[in-house]
Amino acid sequence: MAGNILYIQSNEKIAQSFQETFRERGIELLVAPSAQDAFVIMREQEVGLLLVDINIPDMRLSKLVEICSRDFPTVIMNVCVDVLNSLLVTKLVNRHAIHKIFVAPWDVKEMIEEIEESLDAAEISREQVLFEKKIVEENEQFQNTLHSLTDALKKQQYSYNTIRRVTDVFFENIVHLQELQDDESRSQAAVLKQIFDMYLRMQTTESLPLERFEEIVRSDFDKLAKQAEGMELGEVHSCLTGDVQRTMAVNIRFAVWLILYTCLGSKITASVTSGYITVKEVKFIVTLQGEKKKIPFRERYLSECLHILTKSCEIKENGSETVYDLTFIPVEQH
Repeated sequence: MAGNILYIQSNEKIAQSFQETFRERGIELLVAPSAQDAFVIMREQEVGLLLVDINIPDMRLSKLVEICSRDFPTVIMNVCVDVLNSLLVTKLVNRHAIHKIFVAPWDVKEMIEEIEESLDAAEISREQVLFEKKIVEENEQFQNTLHSLTDALKKQQYSYNTIRRVTDVFFENIVHLQELQDDESRSQAAVLKQIFDMYLRMQTTESLPLERFEEIVRSDFDKLAKQAEGMELGEVHSCLTGDVQRTMAVNIRFAVWLILYTCLGSKITASVTSGYITVKEVKFIVTLQGEKKKIPFRERYLSECLHILTKSCEIKENGSETVYDLTFIPVEQH
């Protein structure tokens, strides 16, 4: 049997008589004098069966059934009536889904046996309702996952063109270097493969908490600086917030990383600042102070990639200072 038995009965003497008889059978019968009181009890504890006197003082039976069906779908309902009326019985069973009907004069002991059977039915009903609820929840979860994946694919379709163009840059350079068949070219090709692999990981798997973009730039720089002496990081100021499109932020990160990467082997100090141009347009300025070693193949793929990843890219050189003035926009606007 599942749950408590709750009896809606406004007559206190009848309610007490029922409680005593039920107690003799080892069953604790809860009593509510009205439908509203019954709802309070049903919200506070599990009720498997609701025993209702047809003469509910504060609510029509049809309304009671409506509320129970909506708010307490696992509860089975039995009704006590004063007079046998075939039309009434048909209405109660067909329209209100009443499980059992007891007609006065009531033999409470016999009623208990019927009620115990109803409680078994309540357990089956409860399991069925919970199963259906689980199916609904799993379906909702599936639909939410599907919508999320669909949204992700829609965003990815915009970024695909950018990814493909960057892929072409690295692939063409790798193939060209491998065709030269000398140790230096093979070494450079291996480096390009590593860079390309990093770009793909940024685009497809790595998370990018935008509110920590400054920390990410610093972390990227620290990893690069371990590969060569003489590189220092100056000020890093980022305006990025959670409203910035993720794929756009990945392009920004890779562009900044690529600029810093080309400085390996140089004694320079790098600074990164940013600011919003419009609500969607973001400007990043990377300033390099010091003598930057220029390696032709690095400069070539750097320039090609920056022009793909940005809306506009302006490189200014003034003595020992090199400034990369980059403007980024959401990927779908490229």
